[in-house]
Amino acid sequence: MGIEKKGIEMKKRVVIFISIISLLFSFPCYGAETVDCVGSTKSILVDGRAFQVNAYIIDGYHYFKLRDVASILAESQASFSVSWSEEENIISISEGREEFLTGVSAEFSTEPKEAFCSSTKLSVHGQEVQLPSYSIDGYTYWKLRDLGEVLGFQVEWEEGKNQIQIRTIDGTQPIYPEQYQALLGKGMDVDWSKTKAGRETYCEKMVTDFLEAGISHVRIRIADDATEELLLALDQQIEDCIANGLIPIIAYQADDFKNKPNEKNLEKTVAWWKTVAERYQDVSYLLSFDLLIEATDQLNQQPDRLNELYEAVTTEIRKTNPKRILFISPRMRSDAAYLAELEIPTDHNQYLMAEWHFYAVGPSKENERKKWTTGTEEEKQLIRDKIEAALLWQNQTGIRTWVGAWMPGNYNDGNDYSIEEQMVFAQFVTESLEESGIPFAVNSDTKFYDRENQQWIEEMIPLRDVIFGEK
Repeated sequence: MGIEKKGIEMKKRVVIFISIISLLFSFPCYGAETVDCVGSTKSILVDGRAFQVNAYIIDGYHYFKLRDVASILAESQASFSVSWSEEENIISISEGREEFLTGVSAEFSTEPKEAFCSSTKLSVHGQEVQLPSYSIDGYTYWKLRDLGEVLGFQVEWEEGKNQIQIRTIDGTQPIYPEQYQALLGKGMDVDWSKTKAGRETYCEKMVTDFLEAGISHVRIRIADDATEELLLALDQQIEDCIANGLIPIIAYQADDFKNKPNEKNLEKTVAWWKTVAERYQDVSYLLSFDLLIEATDQLNQQPDRLNELYEAVTTEIRKTNPKRILFISPRMRSDAAYLAELEIPTDHNQYLMAEWHFYAVGPSKENERKKWTTGTEEEKQLIRDKIEAALLWQNQTGIRTWVGAWMPGNYNDGNDYSIEEQMVFAQFVTESLEESGIPFAVNSDTKFYDRENQQWIEEMIPLRDVIFGEK
């Protein structure tokens, strides 16, 4: 199929990097024996999780204590433990994880200091490497990028946010729900596989355009049978997403089952997921499965039948994908108020999340259940109530959640909101979800992106930037 997990284990990467680094660095420091430095508490995102960590800036680079780095990576796929041999004057990095976070300590000072070239040696998984390091107030500090190269994690600097990004997840290993929730960030529902027009106009440029706009995942909605023609198109979309770093989520409508939730249509839905799961069982763990898009119609009246479907589909998928993230969603158009009715599938294997949504077809100036005019306190509280209901269920069950769809305007009803009005609504929803730590996808790409000409719709760019952040 051409889509395979790029399975390079951490130890193999370390051996490669060690040989490169050993050639690059033959001295413990780059230049002078003593340099000036200034302390700074930095915001670091590790696979989407935020930490505040002390660092010193030397020649424009951030240097950190090794134990601090180990601590913030403890729950990541680049975790390691640290030990010190005073007799040999060597710090050893080995498999395992640090169980404490030193972070911001009382002794830390932002006053200018002198940093001394350190003679401390470093061993990585039993092999000694030479990396420049400095001693400051009796502690050894290392450049974060150098550590990333020998330990296999990526370091990026976001100038606008004054923030460091560390990425350790490459999709070759199972991803825990708490990690996946942090990785999802802000996404968009897409029509790439839902309609014939979507399949025919899709191209890889859409993936890169989305990433440049600040979109980190796509919810690929599918309505049709899992034919070879459909799956070939889906193959390309998933491959492009994984290759470029955009997280893909397959979401199935299962319209027949929603309209008539009988045994025949339940079996049809299970068979659809069996085909899809078998086809993508060796694909990156960044790919996840959203088992049902929005329980509606007759299914709304049969919550037990919905749970029966989730049990049957999960059992089937787990035969080939034992540790892939799966999403289940409640009835009544995935209303967070009905999350408590969900029964957790037997074979969830801990790799389970819940999808819910609100304002999936936008707010309304008339409907009291989703009313938004100027953003009154009562209108804002409607949004807060849904988020609080989801957080309460998440805290009670330990199952992480994701908003699979919300829309800043009521586009399906002709849209009586101006761009400016949509921006006010979108800013409040975006900020509220960000504060709660719940990722989301916006509905949908065809409202923001001109797929025929492969460019963003000009009048929607200000609204897009309010949601995803100006790039």
